[in-house]
Amino acid sequence: MDWKGKKVLITGISGFLGSNLGRELLNQGAEIYSIDNFSYIDYEITKKKVPIINEVRIISGDVAMKEAWDKAPKDIEYIFHLAGPSSVTLFNRNPERCYYETIFGLYNVLEFAKKNGIKKVIYTSTGSLYAGNRMPHREELYPIGYNLYAAAKIAIEALAHSYSNHVKSLGLRVFAGFGPGEERKKDFASVICLFAKDALEGRRPVIWGDGNQIRDFVYVDDVVIALMKATEIEETGIINVGTGKGISFNEIWKTIKDHLGTDIEPEYIAKDLNYVEELEADTFKMRKILKVMPQPTEDGIRKFLDYLRQDQSSNASL
Repeated sequence: MDWKGKKVLITGISGFLGSNLGRELLNQGAEIYSIDNFSYIDYEITKKKVPIINEVRIISGDVAMKEAWDKAPKDIEYIFHLAGPSSVTLFNRNPERCYYETIFGLYNVLEFAKKNGIKKVIYTSTGSLYAGNRMPHREELYPIGYNLYAAAKIAIEALAHSYSNHVKSLGLRVFAGFGPGEERKKDFASVICLFAKDALEGRRPVIWGDGNQIRDFVYVDDVVIALMKATEIEETGIINVGTGKGISFNEIWKTIKDHLGTDIEPEYIAKDLNYVEELEADTFKMRKILKVMPQPTEDGIRKFLDYLRQDQSSNASL
């Protein structure tokens, strides 16, 4: 798609996915608006590390509050809804707030889209809702919702479906995105990010259980490609976004250890009850419909490590 001059609204552009998507769309000439209250990141750090903030028309406000949407231009063509809490950790800390932001955030997106004839809404769900099912996880599997975060995402998928006669939408079940920009998430970043920061700072990473649990981690560049391609297709409903190849926590640490040349060994601790053991995307739809061919997780890890190492060096020289 030619994005030059197209009016796009990205909720939560200060966040991990939002900032990466915003950068790419700006590079392609889109005119970007964002509703953002900067609630899950450090605003001062974001202003320094995410310079695109100065090129975006920011509507300060909470996506879960109608007043913020009253300030948005009515001639938006596409909405990427990426705002809201994005981890089990945040939901466990403040479930009431997280549920309110998640449910009413998408509700306001859909109401705005319905009233203003938005061409398409793209929103993010999670691969975590497949927990308890056998791998690989196909879109047709019944979502169980092992935790509060997954349960909230199941709810918004149903909400989006209830608007299907009025709003064209596509939910991307992102399994576990990681990469540049994620370091601003602090303690609710991905395991890859947390392990990498531990290694670079000389700490032992903590691994729950024996380290053989499997997750499907997908590099942020591939998630951005999926988000953008989602606007170009007629498909609605749900599509997985992952690599299609799970990786264990032990394999993640080995990749980090080998790339950095460290001899640090992880600390293993007992895992929680109902701990999720396996998540791996079936990527047939992603590859066939979205035409996204994700890079191997190990390649993404090495790119991310180089980025973090360079960032660490830049900060040390300030």
